[in-house]
Amino acid sequence: MSATTGIIDTLSTVPLVSLQQVLDLNGPYGPGDYTLSDFRTDGAFLLPAGTYSISGVYGVLLEITRIPVQAGITFGWNDPTFPIASGDWYADRMAQVCLLRTFPITGATVITDVYNVHLVQQLFLWPALVGPAAKIGLHVNPNFECDLYFMCVL
Repeated sequence: MSATTGIIDTLSTVPLVSLQQVLDLNGPYGPGDYTLSDFRTDGAFLLPAGTYSISGVYGVLLEITRIPVQAGITFGWNDPTFPIASGDWYADRMAQVCLLRTFPITGATVITDVYNVHLVQQLFLWPALVGPAAKIGLHVNPNFECDLYFMCVL
């Protein structure tokens, strides 16, 4: 059975197949708060080395790289052929991503979306209907560490 998709969603959403993750070389990010407006790469596929604005990306793949042994876990799907992907769910929020957008006339910056991280690897795609992200706010809980991969059309 096929699913129906509205014309606005079809025209405003970038197909997942056209996106490629690009590692942010400013990381890994340890415990604390970060306000990020750009990311850095030394070259990825067709993207030359340099610093790029977050307003040109379509989302972020957040990967937890350090987990304390005392973190509460509920075991989920795991497959040895997927070494990073895991359905294990951590009771403690490991990190949080806040999507910040700026109103064009007033210049006010507001949080439009909040993503709480409970999996080792989570993909967050920006809702396309409200325009590009201006920045992201990243909070990493104590004793955790993460890498960010920004989703780009290459």
